[in-house]
Amino acid sequence: MIKSKSKDQKAKRKMIAVFLVFGFCYLISKSAWASGEPDAFALTGVGARSGGMGNAFIGLSDEIESIYYNPAGLGNLFDSGVTAMYQTPMLQTSRGFLGFNKRWSHPRVPGSIGFGWLRMRSADIELTTTDEQIQGFDTLTNDLFIIGAGVHPFQHVSVGISAKYVRFAFNNFKESGFGWDAGVHWQYHPFRFGFALTDLTGTTLTGSSIDPTADKAKDRIPMRFRPGVAVKLNQPFNLPVDLAMDLDGLIKMQGSSDSRLFLGSELWTFGGHAALRGGFQQQVGPTVGFAVRFGLLQLDYSYLFSLHLQDENRLGTTIHF
Repeated sequence: MIKSKSKDQKAKRKMIAVFLVFGFCYLISKSAWASGEPDAFALTGVGARSGGMGNAFIGLSDEIESIYYNPAGLGNLFDSGVTAMYQTPMLQTSRGFLGFNKRWSHPRVPGSIGFGWLRMRSADIELTTTDEQIQGFDTLTNDLFIIGAGVHPFQHVSVGISAKYVRFAFNNFKESGFGWDAGVHWQYHPFRFGFALTDLTGTTLTGSSIDPTADKAKDRIPMRFRPGVAVKLNQPFNLPVDLAMDLDGLIKMQGSSDSRLFLGSELWTFGGHAALRGGFQQQVGPTVGFAVRFGLLQLDYSYLFSLHLQDENRLGTTIHF
């Protein structure tokens, strides 16, 4: 009986600490945000699981999508796997993501390598002249290719780095460039902390100008700091559930000082076979989702409400092996 009370007290203290940490992160977050960056198509995140959690994933960093959010998370993975996401078309625009990781075992430096490909495709865009005469239609594509590796060299710490290639194409105009991301992740049960620096020193995209007499076109993706804190509780208060909560930030390090907040939660039940998710993206809106798991196969769905644009549906599947 005394032992049970002691466990309940510890669980209560953990929950209080969690809410204090989350509240502090909320207070220090800024409210401004600008979406006119060259990589705006990628800032809405990847994956149906993280989508249902408000695209909060930096603190958790425990799945293949870490290749996008925080490459250090690749060092946390215990299995190899493949994941895919499809975002249903909205105004002739669709998004898809494909990723995989291959884990290696090593007595001192375990880890995994990973690959990710995000594509946004907008079809049937009108081509017009200066006097607004329709010349035809074309398709716009944005691609993000990522390859990275993460290792777990210490009991509580993982580190990772990734290289990326960003490409934009529309109406015979192409622009592309290479960049780098790096991240760190700590685990001190039940807490998890992580941060990633994306587009280190900034990623420059170059392409041929539409005007043949002009210099090459240039755009720059700014470097950003992405911190995250999460907590994972197994059967809190002796309830038959597993709970995870994540709070992330995205802070622009170059140019105007902008930031954004992401908050999400996940509740697994029925012996780890079903999950419910909810979240919120600052200045975008709430998100909800669910998942079912059959052995090594997991199916995910998320619905992302938008305060300004069209809502989004994401379907995802992950297979571990």
